[in-house]
Amino acid sequence: MADHNEYGNERGNGRGNDVQVNQSVMVIGAGIAGMQSALLLAETGYRVVLLDQAPGIGGSMHLLDLTFPTDSCGLCLMLPGRAAYCPTIECDLHANIEILPYAEVVGVRGEPGDLTVTVRRKPRYVHVDRCTNCGRCAEVCPVERPDRYEGALKMGKAIYRPPTRAIPPAYVIDMDVCTRCGKCVAVCPTEAIDLEMAEETVEFPVGALLLSPGFEPFDARRKGEFGFGRYDNVVTSIQFDRMLSISGSTGATVLRPSDHTRPRRLAFIQCVGSRDETVGCGYCSSVCCMYTAKQVAVAKKLHPNLEITVFYMDIRAYGKDFDTYFDQVAALPGVTYRRAMVSAIHQYQQTRDLALQFVAEDGSLREEDFDMVVLAVGFVPPVGFRQLGQALDLPLNTYGFCVTDTFSPQESGSPGVLVGGAFREPKDIPETVVEASAAAAEAARLLGPVKRPLPGVDAHAVPPTGDLEAWPRVGVFLCDCRGEIGEAVDLEALAMYAGGLRDVV
Repeated sequence: MADHNEYGNERGNGRGNDVQVNQSVMVIGAGIAGMQSALLLAETGYRVVLLDQAPGIGGSMHLLDLTFPTDSCGLCLMLPGRAAYCPTIECDLHANIEILPYAEVVGVRGEPGDLTVTVRRKPRYVHVDRCTNCGRCAEVCPVERPDRYEGALKMGKAIYRPPTRAIPPAYVIDMDVCTRCGKCVAVCPTEAIDLEMAEETVEFPVGALLLSPGFEPFDARRKGEFGFGRYDNVVTSIQFDRMLSISGSTGATVLRPSDHTRPRRLAFIQCVGSRDETVGCGYCSSVCCMYTAKQVAVAKKLHPNLEITVFYMDIRAYGKDFDTYFDQVAALPGVTYRRAMVSAIHQYQQTRDLALQFVAEDGSLREEDFDMVVLAVGFVPPVGFRQLGQALDLPLNTYGFCVTDTFSPQESGSPGVLVGGAFREPKDIPETVVEASAAAAEAARLLGPVKRPLPGVDAHAVPPTGDLEAWPRVGVFLCDCRGEIGEAVDLEALAMYAGGLRDVV
């Protein structure tokens, strides 16, 4: 077992107690909440270990092109110091953050300020420092598997790369399906693939734990009456969002999975796996109403003639500008919001069209046909974190979310363990960022003021000036950002203008 003991201890915790306090934090979960907490703590001067079970950091945010209510890229706007810079890159470049992907916590011992966390690092069978992302390995891989990042709407390979913006940008092998044929090893130009790579166990001394494991989408198969998994043209909201993405399986085009044609009539069903005690999910998932509105808006922008009906129980648009955004979407031509309870979906065998049976507001039973149905699924706690919560002696509610103090929601029932994001309860991105910031502040309070400078930084050193006589060479890099910038700015004209400026190469 390796001992990762590079993080120095400081005496004192800011409250006058003469105890040895390790001024480092392990953040478990590297989605929006985890990255926000890690960046704030790192900017303050604390050492941070940012751990995630996935092969790359970024969480579910990497699967979203646009976020409500601005229909913009939320990743570019959440950083504590500056905008227009992806937080995954910021975490990767920060001297005070160590990224630990594809890992899981297997044990914790000690007391607040002096904890030892035992981590199991899973083998990815690809050396990150050698992988160049050339993709030759995936080209020759003979094993196909459903691409989980695309909601299984398309097939991937046994060796694959996580989402485009995930860090580290390297391939990983799914050994559950890999046949060890060795074809990928033979074509790798940098000898990055090692099929004999083994897992390792590492211990990290830290002062505090910050839990932000995020969420998992509700398994729509548990609502068998809606036919997900049996009817081709019934998809989840996660799958539909990937259809709307330029980087998704259909390249920002809404297509029926059964025949890859554009639907004319599309239905959304709200509260699938939310406010439903029959499946053990009696809570509201907080974001489904609004992300459905966003998906309706984007779908109408891509296909103006698409007729959309949203079946809902109640609308909860409570955040800043949410109500205005919802009203604008509901007023779009061809969009109908219908208050009704959908009881079942049936498929026509020849056309693969779908018949929805629902109870209208007047109590009558009705039926209506659609070409495609989207199930707006709710959130559930991530698999495996119930066991971690129990190991840390964290109080969990009936549904598996962490119970925290009412007036200090970042504090768990276990000393030295803080909570941020959707692990406490389902919430949207703005609320997640706020709570993650509060959790980082509480961790800083627990560990006390930073008593050492950033690693490798001399506060009194004067940076070298270089050769002031040499002509500068300026590079201008313009990014379309998958249409986010390209639709608002004439990048071709801007490139021509910038190319004519002095010193631009």
